[in-house]
Amino acid sequence: MIIEELNKLKQVMTAQMQRNDLVANNLANLNSRGFKKDQTFFDILKTADESRLQLTTKTDFSQGTLENTQNPLDLAISGRGFFVVETEQGERLTRNGHFTVNQDGFLSDSNGNMILGHGGKIFLALDNHPPTAINICEDGRIFLDNQYIDQLKIVDVENYDVLKKASSNAFKVEAGNSIIDIENPCVLQGNLENSNVNSIDEMVSLIEIQRQFESSQRVLKTIDNALKRAANSISKV
Repeated sequence: MIIEELNKLKQVMTAQMQRNDLVANNLANLNSRGFKKDQTFFDILKTADESRLQLTTKTDFSQGTLENTQNPLDLAISGRGFFVVETEQGERLTRNGHFTVNQDGFLSDSNGNMILGHGGKIFLALDNHPPTAINICEDGRIFLDNQYIDQLKIVDVENYDVLKKASSNAFKVEAGNSIIDIENPCVLQGNLENSNVNSIDEMVSLIEIQRQFESSQRVLKTIDNALKRAANSISKV
């Protein structure tokens, strides 16, 4: 009976540590553009022999606040959808629209990954044009000095639950999840989407987790003291 209770307590404390790491990661990405916070849920799995506590993590894909930067290469998506980025590991989806034109003239993210349009990589050599010559419409069409270049590839997925984080603000599409082209996206030039992390909510969660962990430690210490007293009593007999 005591062993069973100790196992349950171990599961609870392990889950609390995992929650603590997750909340800490949310807070660390408070200022990461397009970051989506993670949330945890506890499930009790019951079998014929035992019940086990399981921690489930889900990403909250609600939109963060939009910030006007007046940078023509900063883009935000209002509503559903993701930009498509080509990386060495394959295509990734992101809500971080802080883009630039690299030395080869291609539209890229801050890590040097290419941003994809309907025609593939987007060649946007500015040459003698200032960045203000770039005009990006709400539907993602890109013009340089009134010349059509390409249209941003804005996509969505059927099931957000199977999107896996590949980095702080990029997602990998797992097998079996269908990618859908958005016909009427809303791309806002000169804006960026902030993280959807609420610092106050996360700090409150962090305090609650720490208190729960301390409470579990006290229970563990009480059980440990009781076992010591029992062992001492037996040794005296």
